[in-house]
Amino acid sequence: MNKKNKQLVPICFALAILLFFIISFIAIKPKYEEFNEMQIRANKNNNERETLEAKIKKIDAEKEAENIKLKSLKPIYESNLEPATENLGIFGNMFEEIIRKAQKNGLMIRSIEYDMRPATDPIYVENSEAYNACELKFFFVGTYAQLQTFLSDMNNNFNYLTYISKLSITAFTANTDYLLINISITLYSKKAEIPQQKRKINK
Repeated sequence: MNKKNKQLVPICFALAILLFFIISFIAIKPKYEEFNEMQIRANKNNNERETLEAKIKKIDAEKEAENIKLKSLKPIYESNLEPATENLGIFGNMFEEIIRKAQKNGLMIRSIEYDMRPATDPIYVENSEAYNACELKFFFVGTYAQLQTFLSDMNNNFNYLTYISKLSITAFTANTDYLLINISITLYSKKAEIPQQKRKINK
């Protein structure tokens, strides 16, 4: 074998190996892509199944929490004022009692706003003919511990049904030991004349 032919042998061998890999790649690529697609579909199905299971668990938990809440509802204050009356008097002394509890637990009141017809409150929206509602928007300054004791006091020592629809806290820039507290508490009272067809909330 002459020198030229000897030099061609490794080149031909390399080309044969390269050709082998090219053919193998062309043959395997569709299978590989199909496998990848199957893997993607399987992962997608698993994710959808896990998402669905999580949604079901969340719905079940919400139902259980709602059942517990309904079983433990406090009574609704019964107003003896005329149904057309729209002032805080139709909620008895609940407004003053909340203020006393806030002050007793060390919270400082910056401002108070109120809405006698809270359009987003579920109890009022579903039962506006039978119940009054007032959303009180308190802006407090206090510590986290003071907020905790106030909420515990409201939960354990407040005689009538209320609903905390909003609670947000931010650090007080003047003193980081204190918090700016934005809390909305909705009061309810039964109207003096309740329709004969009692609503579910009255059960």
